[in-house]
Amino acid sequence: MKYCYHCGRATSGEPLFCNSCGRSYDVRLCPRLHVNPRHATVCSQCGNPELSTPQPKVSLVWKAVGLLAQIAGGVLLVYISLSVLLKLLQSPVAQSGMVILGLLLMVLWALWALIPEWIRKLIHRALTRREHRDER
Repeated sequence: MKYCYHCGRATSGEPLFCNSCGRSYDVRLCPRLHVNPRHATVCSQCGNPELSTPQPKVSLVWKAVGLLAQIAGGVLLVYISLSVLLKLLQSPVAQSGMVILGLLLMVLWALWALIPEWIRKLIHRALTRREHRDER
């Protein structure tokens, strides 16, 4: 899923263009869909001067804020999941009330799965590096 910073709409999958405004995502594309950098004036592969208009650049600060928000959301989900699991194991009376919370957590985990794969890989790499440092 990609978000267009020009029109403010999200497009599912891994699209090359925004479905609403037609701008390309962070690159310029020629009519043959060759990928070129944002600053290109002609296509580097076919020489065509007709390139798409990329969406506006997002500042590094906002990208960092977005990444931190997603990481904080993941950490919060893990914490809530573990606390719900412990409550379910401790009290049989609370099991009926915990079913609703369990369903809510399933929905939140499904939303977590919608986060782009490169961010989840980044988190996984950071966690595995920390494990390797702890083993030494």
